[in-house]
Parts: sequence; structure tokens; C-alpha cells
Amino acid sequence: MTSGAKRVLMVEDDPVVAMVMEDTLRDMGLVVLVDLTLVDALSDLEYGEFDAALVDVGLRGESAHSLMLALRERYMPFAVVSGGNLADLAAEFPGVRMVAKPLSLQALRTIMRELLGSP
Repeated sequence: MTSGAKRVLMVEDDPVVAMVMEDTLRDMGLVVLVDLTLVDALSDLEYGEFDAALVDVGLRGESAHSLMLALRERYMPFAVVSGGNLADLAAEFPGVRMVAKPLSLQALRTIMRELLGSP
């Protein structure tokens, strides 16, 4: 692990999508922890230290809503990615970036730079 590297919690239930996104973020010099389930993500958030998070809303039939509330309580910057309707979540979480899937790798890089305040 690179000293001083930004740490990102990525929550994505599709292993292939998670792998592609993880590789992209690692190529940016970020330290990435990938969770495929809500339970793992909540546990890692409780015991880990992260600079930002990327959250898929639908996780194998479970909603990541409780995780989003926990991120907001910690004032952690995060973005939501989903193939579903994001209008209700956008209203509940103003200021949180809502991104429709599929997203390009360039869009992913841009979102992460914005979340981390990087050029």
C-alpha cells in the first residue's frame, strides 16, 4: 500500500463490474476495498478508514440505503451508481452524486477526482 494514498470503499455486487472499476481506481493510485455485500460494507465502514465511497444501490436484492445513511453520518463523500431510478434517492441525499449505469471509465475517474478533491 502506498503511504498517503487515498482509500476508497467500493460497494458493488457484480464481481466483473467491481473488478473493472477496482482496476481503474487502482490505476489512479487509489487504495480500493471492494465489498460485494451490504453486511461486509457496513462492517468495513465501521472498522476501516476511507476518504470516499462508491455505492451501488441494489446489492443482491438488498438496498444500500442504510450504508448511505451511515456514510452521510460520517460526512464521507460518496457517489451512488445504479441501473435503477435514482430520483427518490437524489431528493433524500441532496449533494450526493447520482450516476446511472452503465458508466464509462472516464466518468468513473472524473467522479472519483471530484469526490477526493483531486485535479
